[in-house]
Amino acid sequence: MNKLLPFEWIVAMRFLREGRMQSIFIILGVAIGVGVIVFMSALLSGMQGNLFKRVLSSQPHITLERPKQQATAVLNTNEQQTIAATIQKPSQRMNTIDQWQKVRDQMQARGDVVAVSPNASGPALVVRGSATQAISLIGIEPDAYVRIVPLPEKMIAGSFRMMNTDMIIGMQLAEDMGVQLGDKLRVTSAAGASLNLNIAGIFDLGSRGANQRTVFVLLSTAQNLLGMNGGVSSIDLTVQDPYAAETIAQLIANATGLTAMSWIASNNQFFLGMRAQTYSSLLIRIFVALSVAAGIASVLVVSVVQRQKEIGILRAMGGAAARC
Repeated sequence: MNKLLPFEWIVAMRFLREGRMQSIFIILGVAIGVGVIVFMSALLSGMQGNLFKRVLSSQPHITLERPKQQATAVLNTNEQQTIAATIQKPSQRMNTIDQWQKVRDQMQARGDVVAVSPNASGPALVVRGSATQAISLIGIEPDAYVRIVPLPEKMIAGSFRMMNTDMIIGMQLAEDMGVQLGDKLRVTSAAGASLNLNIAGIFDLGSRGANQRTVFVLLSTAQNLLGMNGGVSSIDLTVQDPYAAETIAQLIANATGLTAMSWIASNNQFFLGMRAQTYSSLLIRIFVALSVAAGIASVLVVSVVQRQKEIGILRAMGGAAARC
């Protein structure tokens, strides 16, 4: 007997050598079960990571905006008189964030916020000859915005460079307007301002609608076109933990008084689908582990029954149990 090995190991090795076929089936069952669990975990994790990257690579985790305007009911102080009135929601005008530089500095000082980018966005029209297309004009600070959305990685033509007379458009808009790099488009806003801008780059955000409507310009250019006079319409944030974006958004909204919209709230169906996929992956791994354990247990039960049968035959023939 090998004194270097524990007694339990010696017994286990003898058991495996005596029932070689049984040992082979047990090892194969464990190997197949572990392989299935590893494969399913890697497959589902890869799919989740790919979908997560595609969704969040083209939008911020949290967007701060000025609260929407609300109609205020007028109350009558005379309790004996009842006034029936219908209160209609007011139309929402383009509002800028008050003291947005202060809000930006507050967000940059937070430990759970990774990147901050102020934006000036609004509706506009691009005109080329007789062709007209409605767009969403977004003014950005390039160095700050690339930390929110990696636009340089999504460029398919040109480069991510912008001056006051430059614009970057989506590939679908370029196709619809029949333009290419170096061409000019006239941009007209609802405020009545217009400007001829040069196409410096063409991007692909992975969505036909976004590629057809989105146009990026410098922040100062958008402010002039949209009549914001140095203001911004929103502040985009990227946080360290994307799954905690909703909680962080509520904290920021309470601290600043602004409306904080997280990617979880704006993509609620996608988030629920991701969570359901996570639960499904967990259940699949549990059931695979249980099935493998049941298979191994059945093999061991058959082995025990077989040994009990052999012991019963020996005892019927007059054999007795050994005594130490």
